[in-house]
Parts: sequence; structure tokens; C-alpha cells
Amino acid sequence: MKLALMPGRLLSAAEMRSEGFEAVQMFFGGGADGDARDPSVENIDKALQTADVALAAMTLHVDLVGPQGMVREDVTRLMRCVEKTSVLEGRFGDSARPVLVWHPSGYPEEGVDDRAVFEGLCTGLTTACATAERLGIVIAVEMTRGGSVDGAERFLRLQDRVRSKALKVCMDAANFVPDRTPLVRAVRMLGADIAIAHGKDARFAENGEVVDYGPAGSGCLDYSTYIGALQEWAQVPYFVLEYYRSRDDLLNARDVVRACL
Repeated sequence: MKLALMPGRLLSAAEMRSEGFEAVQMFFGGGADGDARDPSVENIDKALQTADVALAAMTLHVDLVGPQGMVREDVTRLMRCVEKTSVLEGRFGDSARPVLVWHPSGYPEEGVDDRAVFEGLCTGLTTACATAERLGIVIAVEMTRGGSVDGAERFLRLQDRVRSKALKVCMDAANFVPDRTPLVRAVRMLGADIAIAHGKDARFAENGEVVDYGPAGSGCLDYSTYIGALQEWAQVPYFVLEYYRSRDDLLNARDVVRACL
């Protein structure tokens, strides 16, 4: 399991390797209308070559569903990004297949038909995964407590319905533990379906709500248990650090993870 980063300016390209980072996770423009904000293949290649790193994953923030079910424009956008990810084949380092992380936004709040939301997720992901499977792409769902896929159990329900080898997991424990599936159980349940993992931390109020997210080691997440579970139950090529606000944050987070490897 190698260390990777989200894009940022805290390290120069020349420092990436020397500070222990071997890949970077990049982003498509968010939302159904994000095409104009997508990075070009040329710009992606320039960034990777300058830093001499691999591409850990591409990322898309789009809902796929609204209060009454599937949002067709969002699903179409996801499929376009699957196709754009396939063009980047050969840049994903130790990953067996190109990885597109799908990050759902918040769960609909008003006028919600919950059954239609779930059915919409199933339909939308079935459609997108058919394209991903044909092109040899992984769609890794990033579960998040406030989103439409809020934990390991919800992902497994989706997986049972979608039934595609392209549907995988982006594991970010701070997004849904300790107030959802217990940590070790979540990693064990998802196991070989974890295509990539993220490293950040969370702090909670007395009522259980998240107060803040921050870099690894700054909150409540048990990193020794988290990394140990990934090593025992999953085959994760890249562990991506995020939510660092300063160079010290970043290097301290790196050292927290390194100490657990």
C-alpha cells in the first residue's frame, strides 16, 4: 500500500517522491454540467510526468439521484467520465484497472421517496457500470454518512442489485465510522472490493454529529486499527491523504500512516 495525495500546493513536484508520495488523485468537474472544468489529458500527463508519480484515481462529485429517484443527466455525466477515465489507461500505477471514484453528495432532504432514491441508485449505477465493465474501468463508491451510500451495508445492498465486477469501494473510514458500521467490520465486509483508500480524520460533538474533518491523526479515528484492517482484509494499491491545511499537517499525517504500515 503506497502513499498518495490529493492535489495541492504544499509540496512541489520535485518533493513528491522524496517525501514518500508515489501517486496523486485528480478530479473531474463536479455536477452534471462539469465537462468544461475537466482537466485535459495533456494537463494530467504534464502533472504526472513533472512529479514522476502515478495517477491513483480520477474523482467525480455528482448525485445520480434526487428526491424522486434517478437524475438522468447525472448518470449520463458519470458515463462520460467513465469514458474519459478509460482514455487514461496506463497511468494508474499499481492499480489493476483505471479507477474512477464516485462521490455522492448529500441525501435529498425534502419531498423524498426513499424507495425511489434507492431504486434510482440501482438503475443509474447498473447503467454506468455496464459501460465501465465494457471499458475495463472500476467505479469506486466513496461512502459518506450524509450521502445516498452511507455505509458498508448500503453498498452491499447496491452491489447485490447492480451485480457488476466494475462496482467497487473507495474506503474512507472517517466518512462513516464510528457512527455507522464499526471500523474493522466495515473493512472485513468490503474486503477485496476496496479499490482505493483515503486518509483523513473526524471529530464529533456529544450528540454524535461531526464537528470537523482534518488530517490523519487529528481526530477520533484509530489509525493503527484502520491500516491494520486494510492490510489484513483488502489489497489496496494507494492510500490517499487529504484534508491537510498546512505542510506540517501533511507531513504529520504521512508519519501517522507510516507508523502503522
